[in-house]
Amino acid sequence: MTNPLRYLDTPLRRVNAVVVAVALVFAIVYPYLVPPSMIGVGFVALLYALRNFTWNIAGGYVGQLSLAHIVAFGTGAFSVAVLTWRHEVNAWIALVVGVVIAAVLGFLISLLMSRFGVNAFFLALGTLALSLAAAGVAASWTFLGDINGISYSGTEEGFAHLQWYVDPSGFYYTTLGFLVVITAGTAALMRFTHFGRSLPFIREDPVIAASMGIHVVRNQALAMALSMGLTSIAGTLIAQYVQIVSYDSVLTVEIGVAMMVGSIIGGAGTLAGPIVAGIGIAVLEEFLRSFAVSSANVSSYTQIAYAVVVILLLRFGTGGIMPLWEAGVRAVFGSGRKKAVPAASEQPVGELVDGRVG
Repeated sequence: MTNPLRYLDTPLRRVNAVVVAVALVFAIVYPYLVPPSMIGVGFVALLYALRNFTWNIAGGYVGQLSLAHIVAFGTGAFSVAVLTWRHEVNAWIALVVGVVIAAVLGFLISLLMSRFGVNAFFLALGTLALSLAAAGVAASWTFLGDINGISYSGTEEGFAHLQWYVDPSGFYYTTLGFLVVITAGTAALMRFTHFGRSLPFIREDPVIAASMGIHVVRNQALAMALSMGLTSIAGTLIAQYVQIVSYDSVLTVEIGVAMMVGSIIGGAGTLAGPIVAGIGIAVLEEFLRSFAVSSANVSSYTQIAYAVVVILLLRFGTGGIMPLWEAGVRAVFGSGRKKAVPAASEQPVGELVDGRVG
Protein backbone atom coordinates (compact mmCIF):
# COMPACT_ATOMS: atom_id res chain seq x y z
CA MET A 1 0.00 0.00 0.00
CA THR A 2 1.30 3.45 -0.94
CA ASN A 3 2.33 5.56 2.03
CA PRO A 4 1.02 9.12 1.52
CA LEU A 5 3.67 10.46 3.92
CA ARG A 6 6.38 9.68 1.38
CA TYR A 7 5.48 12.98 -0.29
CA LEU A 8 6.71 14.76 2.86
CA ASP A 9 10.20 13.33 2.61
CA THR A 10 12.06 16.68 2.50
CA PRO A 11 12.01 19.78 4.74
CA LEU A 12 10.76 21.88 1.81
CA ARG A 13 7.74 19.64 1.26
CA ARG A 14 6.97 19.53 4.97
CA VAL A 15 7.18 23.32 5.32
CA ASN A 16 5.05 23.80 2.21
CA ALA A 17 2.45 21.35 3.52
CA VAL A 18 2.20 23.27 6.80
CA VAL A 19 1.94 26.62 5.01
CA VAL A 20 -0.76 25.33 2.64
CA ALA A 21 -2.78 23.87 5.54
CA VAL A 22 -2.58 27.11 7.53
CA ALA A 23 -3.45 29.20 4.46
CA LEU A 24 -6.44 27.01 3.65
CA VAL A 25 -7.77 27.18 7.21
CA PHE A 26 -7.31 30.95 7.23
CA ALA A 27 -9.10 31.27 3.88
CA ILE A 28 -12.06 29.28 5.23
CA VAL A 29 -12.48 31.38 8.40
CA TYR A 30 -11.54 34.72 6.79
CA PRO A 31 -15.15 35.95 6.26
CA TYR A 32 -15.82 35.46 9.98
CA LEU A 33 -12.81 37.57 10.97
CA VAL A 34 -13.37 40.69 8.88
CA PRO A 35 -16.18 43.20 8.21
CA PRO A 36 -18.43 42.62 5.16
CA SER A 37 -16.56 45.20 3.09
CA MET A 38 -13.35 43.20 3.42
CA ILE A 39 -15.06 40.00 2.27
CA GLY A 40 -15.38 41.63 -1.14
CA VAL A 41 -11.65 42.31 -1.09
CA GLY A 42 -11.06 38.65 -0.29
CA PHE A 43 -13.23 37.65 -3.24
CA VAL A 44 -11.23 39.88 -5.58
CA ALA A 45 -7.97 38.42 -4.22
CA LEU A 46 -9.17 34.88 -4.88
CA LEU A 47 -10.43 35.90 -8.32
CA TYR A 48 -7.01 37.32 -9.22
CA ALA A 49 -5.41 34.12 -7.93
CA LEU A 50 -7.81 31.97 -9.99
CA ARG A 51 -7.22 34.08 -13.08
CA ASN A 52 -3.44 33.87 -12.73
CA PHE A 53 -3.48 30.15 -12.01
CA THR A 54 -5.57 29.23 -15.02
CA TRP A 55 -3.32 31.31 -17.29
CA ASN A 56 -0.35 29.48 -15.78
CA ILE A 57 -1.56 26.12 -17.13
CA ALA A 58 -0.73 27.20 -20.68
CA GLY A 59 1.67 30.05 -20.00
CA GLY A 60 3.71 28.54 -17.19
CA TYR A 61 3.67 24.80 -17.77
CA VAL A 62 3.80 24.87 -21.57
CA GLY A 63 5.44 28.25 -22.16
CA GLN A 64 2.64 29.66 -24.32
CA LEU A 65 2.82 33.40 -23.60
CA SER A 66 -0.78 33.96 -24.58
CA LEU A 67 -2.92 37.08 -24.37
CA ALA A 68 -5.87 35.17 -25.82
CA HIS A 69 -6.94 34.61 -22.22
CA ILE A 70 -8.42 38.10 -22.43
CA VAL A 71 -10.95 36.58 -24.83
CA ALA A 72 -11.52 33.65 -22.45
CA PHE A 73 -12.19 35.99 -19.54
CA GLY A 74 -14.57 38.05 -21.66
CA THR A 75 -16.28 34.92 -22.97
CA GLY A 76 -17.19 33.85 -19.45
CA ALA A 77 -18.52 37.30 -18.64
CA PHE A 78 -20.55 37.73 -21.82
CA SER A 79 -21.92 34.17 -21.62
CA VAL A 80 -23.67 34.87 -18.34
CA ALA A 81 -24.66 38.37 -19.47
CA VAL A 82 -26.36 37.17 -22.65
CA LEU A 83 -27.76 33.83 -21.50
CA THR A 84 -28.72 34.58 -17.89
CA TRP A 85 -29.36 38.30 -17.77
CA ARG A 86 -31.17 38.54 -21.10
CA HIS A 87 -32.67 35.09 -21.61
CA GLU A 88 -32.99 33.84 -17.99
CA VAL A 89 -30.87 30.74 -18.50
CA ASN A 90 -29.51 29.40 -15.21
CA ALA A 91 -26.16 31.01 -14.40
CA TRP A 92 -24.44 27.67 -13.86
CA ILE A 93 -25.46 26.55 -17.34
CA ALA A 94 -24.16 29.85 -18.71
CA LEU A 95 -20.88 29.23 -16.86
CA VAL A 96 -20.52 25.81 -18.48
CA VAL A 97 -21.33 27.27 -21.91
CA GLY A 98 -18.64 29.90 -21.37
CA VAL A 99 -16.12 27.22 -20.42
CA VAL A 100 -16.89 25.17 -23.54
CA ILE A 101 -16.73 28.16 -25.91
CA ALA A 102 -13.48 29.43 -24.39
CA ALA A 103 -11.94 25.94 -24.50
CA VAL A 104 -12.84 25.50 -28.17
CA LEU A 105 -11.40 28.93 -28.95
CA GLY A 106 -8.22 28.07 -27.07
CA PHE A 107 -7.83 24.79 -28.95
CA LEU A 108 -8.31 26.47 -32.33
CA ILE A 109 -6.05 29.42 -31.51
CA SER A 110 -3.25 27.10 -30.44
CA LEU A 111 -3.59 25.02 -33.62
CA LEU A 112 -3.60 28.20 -35.71
CA MET A 113 -0.45 29.53 -34.08
CA SER A 114 1.25 26.13 -34.41
CA ARG A 115 0.31 26.06 -38.09
CA PHE A 116 2.31 29.25 -38.63
CA GLY A 117 5.15 28.02 -36.42
CA VAL A 118 5.27 31.14 -34.24
CA ASN A 119 7.54 31.28 -31.20
CA ALA A 120 6.53 32.45 -27.72
CA PHE A 121 7.01 36.15 -28.42
CA PHE A 122 5.07 36.16 -31.68
CA LEU A 123 2.42 34.05 -29.98
CA ALA A 124 1.92 36.92 -27.52
CA LEU A 125 1.62 39.40 -30.40
CA GLY A 126 -0.72 37.17 -32.39
CA THR A 127 -3.03 36.49 -29.47
CA LEU A 128 -2.97 40.18 -28.54
CA ALA A 129 -4.21 40.99 -32.04
CA LEU A 130 -7.02 38.44 -31.67
CA SER A 131 -7.99 39.92 -28.30
CA LEU A 132 -8.09 43.46 -29.70
CA ALA A 133 -10.27 42.20 -32.55
CA ALA A 134 -12.62 40.56 -30.05
CA ALA A 135 -12.91 43.81 -28.12
CA GLY A 136 -13.74 45.62 -31.35
CA VAL A 137 -16.47 43.11 -32.17
CA ALA A 138 -17.99 43.42 -28.69
CA ALA A 139 -17.92 47.22 -28.90
CA SER A 140 -19.81 47.29 -32.20
CA TRP A 141 -22.18 44.31 -31.90
CA THR A 142 -25.59 44.98 -30.39
CA PHE A 143 -25.91 41.32 -29.37
CA LEU A 144 -23.05 41.92 -26.91
CA GLY A 145 -24.29 45.31 -25.79
CA ASP A 146 -22.05 47.37 -28.11
CA ILE A 147 -20.39 50.32 -26.31
CA ASN A 148 -23.05 50.42 -23.58
CA GLY A 149 -22.56 46.87 -22.38
CA ILE A 150 -25.13 44.67 -20.65
CA SER A 151 -26.39 45.20 -17.10
CA TYR A 152 -28.22 42.85 -14.73
CA SER A 153 -31.54 43.71 -13.09
CA GLY A 154 -32.67 40.33 -11.74
CA THR A 155 -33.88 39.58 -8.22
CA GLU A 156 -33.10 35.89 -7.71
CA GLU A 157 -30.14 35.02 -5.53
CA GLY A 158 -28.47 32.10 -3.82
CA PHE A 159 -26.03 29.38 -4.81
CA ALA A 160 -28.45 27.90 -7.35
CA HIS A 161 -28.43 31.23 -9.20
CA LEU A 162 -24.77 32.07 -8.56
CA GLN A 163 -25.83 35.45 -7.21
CA TRP A 164 -25.65 37.23 -3.86
CA TYR A 165 -26.70 40.87 -3.49
CA VAL A 166 -25.93 41.85 0.10
CA ASP A 167 -23.45 39.37 1.53
CA PRO A 168 -20.47 38.63 -0.78
CA SER A 169 -19.56 35.53 1.24
CA GLY A 170 -21.26 33.38 -1.40
CA PHE A 171 -18.98 34.73 -4.12
CA TYR A 172 -15.99 34.33 -1.81
CA TYR A 173 -16.58 30.68 -0.97
CA THR A 174 -17.58 29.77 -4.53
CA THR A 175 -14.36 31.25 -5.87
CA LEU A 176 -12.36 29.56 -3.11
CA GLY A 177 -13.96 26.25 -4.03
CA PHE A 178 -13.10 26.67 -7.71
CA LEU A 179 -9.52 27.64 -6.84
CA VAL A 180 -8.98 24.65 -4.54
CA VAL A 181 -10.51 22.14 -6.97
CA ILE A 182 -8.66 23.51 -10.01
CA THR A 183 -5.36 23.66 -8.14
CA ALA A 184 -5.70 20.11 -6.80
CA GLY A 185 -6.82 18.85 -10.20
CA THR A 186 -3.88 20.51 -11.94
CA ALA A 187 -1.43 19.08 -9.40
CA ALA A 188 -2.82 15.59 -10.01
CA LEU A 189 -2.78 16.12 -13.78
CA MET A 190 0.86 17.21 -13.75
CA ARG A 191 1.99 14.38 -11.48
CA PHE A 192 -0.01 11.36 -12.51
CA THR A 193 -0.80 11.70 -16.22
CA HIS A 194 1.37 11.31 -19.29
CA PHE A 195 -0.19 14.47 -20.71
CA GLY A 196 0.67 16.55 -17.65
CA ARG A 197 4.21 15.23 -17.38
CA SER A 198 4.81 16.01 -21.05
CA LEU A 199 4.08 19.74 -20.72
CA PRO A 200 7.38 20.85 -19.11
CA PHE A 201 9.30 18.95 -21.82
CA ILE A 202 7.34 20.85 -24.48
CA ARG A 203 8.10 24.13 -22.73
CA GLU A 204 11.84 23.45 -22.57
CA ASP A 205 12.31 22.21 -26.14
CA PRO A 206 9.44 21.18 -28.45
CA VAL A 207 11.82 19.52 -30.92
CA ILE A 208 13.37 17.25 -28.31
CA ALA A 209 9.90 16.59 -26.87
CA ALA A 210 8.70 15.47 -30.30
CA SER A 211 11.72 13.19 -30.67
CA MET A 212 10.66 11.53 -27.39
CA GLY A 213 7.30 10.63 -28.92
CA ILE A 214 5.31 13.48 -27.36
CA HIS A 215 2.48 14.89 -29.50
CA VAL A 216 3.62 18.49 -29.18
CA VAL A 217 0.98 20.30 -31.25
CA ARG A 218 -1.90 18.25 -29.82
CA ASN A 219 -0.77 18.66 -26.21
CA GLN A 220 -0.17 22.38 -26.65
CA ALA A 221 -3.68 22.76 -28.03
CA LEU A 222 -5.21 20.70 -25.21
CA ALA A 223 -3.33 22.72 -22.59
CA MET A 224 -4.50 25.98 -24.15
CA ALA A 225 -8.07 24.68 -24.29
CA LEU A 226 -7.98 23.67 -20.63
CA SER A 227 -6.34 26.93 -19.60
CA MET A 228 -8.72 29.23 -21.48
CA GLY A 229 -11.79 27.21 -20.55
CA LEU A 230 -11.00 27.52 -16.84
CA THR A 231 -10.12 31.22 -17.21
CA SER A 232 -13.67 31.88 -18.40
CA ILE A 233 -14.93 30.86 -14.94
CA ALA A 234 -13.26 33.94 -13.46
CA GLY A 235 -15.01 36.09 -16.07
CA THR A 236 -18.41 34.64 -15.15
CA LEU A 237 -17.83 35.21 -11.44
CA ILE A 238 -16.74 38.83 -11.80
CA ALA A 239 -19.68 39.55 -14.12
CA GLN A 240 -22.14 38.22 -11.55
CA TYR A 241 -20.39 40.24 -8.85
CA VAL A 242 -20.34 43.66 -10.57
CA GLN A 243 -23.59 43.02 -12.53
CA ILE A 244 -22.45 44.86 -15.64
CA VAL A 245 -20.39 43.67 -18.59
CA SER A 246 -18.90 45.74 -21.40
CA TYR A 247 -16.03 45.43 -23.83
CA ASP A 248 -13.96 47.97 -21.87
CA SER A 249 -14.36 46.12 -18.57
CA VAL A 250 -13.67 42.48 -19.49
CA LEU A 251 -11.77 42.62 -22.79
CA THR A 252 -8.91 44.97 -21.93
CA VAL A 253 -5.22 44.41 -22.52
CA GLU A 254 -4.62 45.24 -18.87
CA ILE A 255 -6.41 42.03 -17.83
CA GLY A 256 -4.20 39.88 -20.03
CA VAL A 257 -1.02 41.60 -18.88
CA ALA A 258 -2.09 41.21 -15.24
CA MET A 259 -2.56 37.46 -15.72
CA MET A 260 0.76 37.05 -17.49
CA VAL A 261 2.88 39.28 -15.26
CA GLY A 262 1.21 38.03 -12.09
CA SER A 263 2.01 34.44 -12.96
CA ILE A 264 5.59 35.25 -13.91
CA ILE A 265 6.16 37.26 -10.72
CA GLY A 266 4.77 34.45 -8.59
CA GLY A 267 6.68 31.78 -10.46
CA ALA A 268 5.50 30.53 -13.83
CA GLY A 269 5.14 26.78 -13.90
CA THR A 270 4.62 26.49 -10.14
CA LEU A 271 1.40 25.69 -8.32
CA ALA A 272 1.51 28.32 -5.59
CA GLY A 273 3.30 31.17 -7.38
CA PRO A 274 0.39 32.58 -9.42
CA ILE A 275 -1.91 32.28 -6.40
CA VAL A 276 0.48 34.14 -4.10
CA ALA A 277 1.01 36.88 -6.68
CA GLY A 278 -2.73 37.30 -7.32
CA ILE A 279 -3.51 37.68 -3.63
CA GLY A 280 -0.55 40.02 -3.18
CA ILE A 281 -1.73 42.28 -6.00
CA ALA A 282 -5.23 42.50 -4.50
CA VAL A 283 -3.76 43.36 -1.09
CA LEU A 284 -1.61 46.06 -2.71
CA GLU A 285 -4.63 47.58 -4.46
CA GLU A 286 -6.61 47.66 -1.21
CA PHE A 287 -3.62 49.18 0.60
CA LEU A 288 -3.53 52.00 -1.96
CA ARG A 289 -7.28 52.58 -1.65
CA SER A 290 -6.87 52.95 2.12
CA PHE A 291 -4.99 56.16 1.34
CA ALA A 292 -7.98 57.45 -0.67
CA VAL A 293 -6.21 56.83 -3.97
CA SER A 294 -8.60 56.97 -6.93
CA SER A 295 -9.34 53.83 -8.92
CA ALA A 296 -7.47 55.18 -11.95
CA ASN A 297 -4.38 55.90 -9.86
CA VAL A 298 -4.61 52.51 -8.13
CA SER A 299 -4.23 50.90 -11.54
CA SER A 300 -1.25 53.12 -12.35
CA TYR A 301 0.48 52.47 -9.04
CA THR A 302 -0.14 48.75 -9.41
CA GLN A 303 1.60 48.78 -12.77
CA ILE A 304 4.53 50.62 -11.18
CA ALA A 305 4.63 47.91 -8.51
CA TYR A 306 4.72 45.28 -11.30
CA ALA A 307 7.75 47.01 -12.79
CA VAL A 308 9.57 47.26 -9.45
CA VAL A 309 8.97 43.60 -8.60
CA VAL A 310 10.05 42.43 -12.05
CA ILE A 311 13.28 44.45 -11.75
CA LEU A 312 13.94 42.94 -8.31
CA LEU A 313 13.33 39.44 -9.66
CA LEU A 314 15.71 40.08 -12.54
CA ARG A 315 18.30 41.16 -9.99
CA PHE A 316 17.86 38.43 -7.38
CA GLY A 317 16.28 35.55 -9.25
CA THR A 318 14.42 35.21 -12.53
CA GLY A 319 12.24 32.32 -11.44
CA GLY A 320 9.74 34.36 -9.43
CA ILE A 321 8.66 34.47 -5.81
CA MET A 322 8.22 30.72 -5.29
CA PRO A 323 11.71 29.68 -6.43
CA LEU A 324 13.12 32.33 -4.07
CA TRP A 325 10.94 30.94 -1.27
CA GLU A 326 12.14 27.40 -1.98
CA ALA A 327 15.76 28.52 -1.97
CA GLY A 328 15.21 30.27 1.37
CA VAL A 329 13.60 27.20 2.95
CA ARG A 330 16.44 24.98 1.74
CA ALA A 331 18.99 27.43 3.09
CA VAL A 332 17.36 27.32 6.54
CA PHE A 333 16.36 23.66 6.80
CA GLY A 334 18.63 22.00 4.26
CA SER A 335 17.62 19.80 1.34
CA GLY A 336 16.97 16.79 3.58
CA ARG A 337 18.43 14.37 1.05
CA LYS A 338 21.84 12.74 1.11
CA LYS A 339 23.89 13.30 -1.96
CA ALA A 340 24.26 9.98 -3.75
CA VAL A 341 27.50 8.94 -5.40
CA PRO A 342 26.77 8.80 -9.14
CA ALA A 343 27.20 5.59 -11.04
CA ALA A 344 30.07 5.40 -13.51
CA SER A 345 27.65 5.75 -16.41
CA GLU A 346 26.31 9.00 -14.92
CA GLN A 347 29.69 10.69 -14.40
CA PRO A 348 31.06 13.37 -16.70
CA VAL A 349 33.06 12.06 -19.63
CA GLY A 350 36.16 13.95 -18.50
CA GLU A 351 36.17 12.19 -15.15
CA LEU A 352 35.79 8.78 -16.77
CA VAL A 353 38.68 9.46 -19.13
CA ASP A 354 40.90 10.58 -16.26
CA GLY A 355 39.98 7.46 -14.34
CA ARG A 356 38.52 9.40 -11.41
CA VAL A 357 35.66 7.77 -9.54
CA GLY A 358 33.30 9.43 -6.99
